[in-house]
Parts: sequence; structure tokens; C-alpha cells
Amino acid sequence: MKRLYGWIASLIILAGLLAGCSETSVTPTPEVGKIEEAGWPRTIADASDNGVVLKTRPERIAVLHPLYLDYFFALDTPPIASTNAAEAMKDFTTLQPYAGTAEIIDLGSSNANLEMIMEAKPDVIVTFKGSVDSNYEELNKIAPVILIDYTDTWEKTTMLCAQIVGKETLAEQAIKETQEMIAKTKEQLSSLENKTFALLRVDGKANFNAQGSKNTMYYNQTVGFGLLPPKGYPEEGGALSLEGIYSMNPDYIIIQHDMDTAKAAIKDKETSNVWNSLEAVKNNHVLIFDNSLNSASILAVRLAADHFLQLASEQ
Repeated sequence: MKRLYGWIASLIILAGLLAGCSETSVTPTPEVGKIEEAGWPRTIADASDNGVVLKTRPERIAVLHPLYLDYFFALDTPPIASTNAAEAMKDFTTLQPYAGTAEIIDLGSSNANLEMIMEAKPDVIVTFKGSVDSNYEELNKIAPVILIDYTDTWEKTTMLCAQIVGKETLAEQAIKETQEMIAKTKEQLSSLENKTFALLRVDGKANFNAQGSKNTMYYNQTVGFGLLPPKGYPEEGGALSLEGIYSMNPDYIIIQHDMDTAKAAIKDKETSNVWNSLEAVKNNHVLIFDNSLNSASILAVRLAADHFLQLASEQ
């Protein structure tokens, strides 16, 4: 499990969390339907220099990071293989509704295990740009490799995955429904519009790190949930001392991390006068969101919306 969560942490460091943090949302246009009707072969305009030609609709998809399981499950096209598949299907809350619905070959924890990938016999390989630079050519000998820019919005990533499998119409519908969920959630959260939220993660020593207001769509007023960060909460991610959190004194604290790790970090602070002086702690407003929401995928956004709707309903 530590390896799996390490993958997510490395992506956060690599690109700044949550691809949905852009101020401009990508909404599909009627041209999408034309692309879908065009059939095959088709060229996928991915994050590579020249795009990738798919001669036929791929039936066997291998993903080299488990976050892309979210997107293909959302498109009713589960991959046949993934790195860290067993742990992701067991531990990711975003994937719990799909547990037992598909057989997924576990490719291990390394995206460079060419032998395991070859044995899976994929028609296409999907991963994020920069993760396979050292073995890109070798992977392309097994199957076409689609590279995704991890900083893209969840909408754009959903559409790209849809183009790979010819599910553009379904993606349009899923994106529209999810955007409506975000708007509804933001409206419901209006009762908390003057309350501040600090989004945190946990380091290896049970200390807290700020996610950063620019690194998550939670704070985005245009295409996100429009949460209000506390005064002093950093735009970029970074370590926070308890005294630093106290100076912000948020009304709510959200720890978005592995559940057990988050609970252990909270327990570690139980004897701290500073921790117990926080308004969020005194009012029982410390929330734990599952680590899989850090993927910023379409399923993660939906699950976050559910959490915030639940919070709003309790007011």
C-alpha cells in the first residue's frame, strides 16, 4: 500500500495536485460526435509530439498508473491490466463501486516491467507524460503508447480516454453530469461560504502539509467547489507546523490521505494543546477524505461532491 500511495504523492509533487484547478473548463463540442462517427483508424492527439494512430478500436487497454482506472471505469471500458491493480481496486474509494466487476491483471508496482506488460497483450498502453521516457520505444513495440498530460483538466482527460475507446458520446454525458454535480454542490455549500477550509496531507512523520489553494479545484471559484481558504493558507503546497495551522485557525480541516495514516496523525496530536485549541478540532470539524480523491479524476470529483453535499446537509 505504501508503494501505491507513494505513486500518488509523486504525481502531486510532479504536477501540482488536481488537474481540475484550471480557471477554464473544457466542455465538449458537437465536433466530438463527428470524431466518434469517423471510426477507425484515428489519430489520438495525446501529449506526445506527433500524436498516436490507432488502426482499430482497442479492446485490451493497459494503464501504467492506477489513477487511469478511474477514467476507463467511468467510460464502462475497464482496462485489462494496470500497475498496482489489486491494491487500487481494494483501497481506492473511487473504485469501490466497481470491485469485482472486471478482471484486471496486476502489472506490479513498476511501470517499466516490460515482460509483464507484454504478457498482458494490450492493444494500447496509457500512462502520463514523463513516466516512461526511458522505455518509451520499447513499450511502443508492444502496443501504441498514449501519453496524457497530468496537468490537464479532468474534463480533457476524460475526453482523451474516450477517444481512445470510441466513447465520446458517453464522455460528453458524464462530463455534463459531473459539472452539474459541482454546480449543485457549490450552491449547497453557500451556507458555509464564510467558513474556511484547510486541505491537508500527512508526511512520513505524522506532520501536515498544505495541498495549496492553486493545486486543487476545491478552492476554485469558477469550475470548482469554491471553498474559502483560511488567511495564510499557501497557494502552493508545503509543510505546516501546528503553530502555522493555529495561526490560520480554519473552521474546517480536511485531511485527504490514506485513512489509517490520517487517523494516526490525528491521534498523534491528541495531547497537543495547540491542536486542541483549533476551532475545527473543538467543533469536531476535522474531516478525512480518502487518498484516492487526490487523483483528481472524474470519479474523484464526483466522490468529493458527495462528501461536500453530505457536509452541507448536516448544517
